Amino acid sequence: MNWRNRRLLDLFGFEHPVLLAPMAGATNVDMVVRMNQAGGLGGLGAAGIKPDALRTMVRQIKAASNRPFQVNLFAAESEQWPEATMGPALQEKLKGYHEELALGALPVPGPLFGPVAEQLAVLLQEQVPVISFHFGVDAETVSLVHQAGARVLCSATTVEEARALADRGVDAIIAQGAEAGGHRGTFLGDYRQALIGTMALVPQVVDAVTVPVIAAGGIMDARGLVASLALGASAVQMGTAFLGCREAPIATVWRDKLMSSQADDLVVTQALSGKPARGLRNRYIDEIDALDEPLLPYPLQYSATRTIRREAQQQNNSDFLPMWSGQGIGMLQDSDIASLMAALVSDTANLVRRL
Repeated sequence: MNWRNRRLLDLFGFEHPVLLAPMAGATNVDMVVRMNQAGGLGGLGAAGIKPDALRTMVRQIKAASNRPFQVNLFAAESEQWPEATMGPALQEKLKGYHEELALGALPVPGPLFGPVAEQLAVLLQEQVPVISFHFGVDAETVSLVHQAGARVLCSATTVEEARALADRGVDAIIAQGAEAGGHRGTFLGDYRQALIGTMALVPQVVDAVTVPVIAAGGIMDARGLVASLALGASAVQMGTAFLGCREAPIATVWRDKLMSSQADDLVVTQALSGKPARGLRNRYIDEIDALDEPLLPYPLQYSATRTIRREAQQQNNSDFLPMWSGQGIGMLQDSDIASLMAALVSDTANLVRRL
């Protein structure tokens, strides 16, 4: 396939304008390597990986592939611990879940991710070629990454955020449409004013900045890729589509639910982490969202429910398991990374010829 828009391909040095979304907890070394081998840009979600383990994984990727890849971190600001007290209704509900699952007392909230400074130091020392951030990134961090010879990506959910990231020096911007699964990347203002669809967001971001733009949100096949390129994007980032691949390290029940669900089974909720995120509705989300009191802010809410999530993973229990997904879920295919990438390339060529 002769890709005419080569801005990102030439800047980062990969073959096809498709990025594997670096989904925290749903990507691993094998996925990154296989994506690289298929000509895309592999992505590792590293927010929850401790520095020593992260160093090992990066070295494993580099030993298996000499192609570029990205590693994603959460913004340092997301590690801040606000002062907050759990409300009585939430406490009663979480205690009930702990009793039901035989988990004992509620855990004392503690750090889940990072420390970002230590994770970033590992990535710079190991010469990771592309480092991406969620929930924003500051100019000082961008400069630090550039000094190490690496490139910087970051998500934007509004034109205002895109302009801010461009001013801070990022090399490319991921325009995260409202259709995207997982955590919203909003870092300026209220996320409810940042639920802008991909088709509307991408061309406005392209017009507002001079750096390459990557479209994300609801893109599942060649139709979404061609549409994104037509809107001015230099590439797409796909997450949910790759959760249908057999290499994805997710719970069986999560994958089964993805395969049997539709877009109206999804919800944007703060019940799981304290930050808005899109995923499959389940018992936990329905019951916590129904509480008539404020939830804990991020990351306290995430930390308070960590034992429940761990047990749900072990039990393959969809009632309590976070099952992130984007709105393209109804187009999900049972596949593997090599086959999905091959189909994207060939179907794009056929579609462009037809058009």
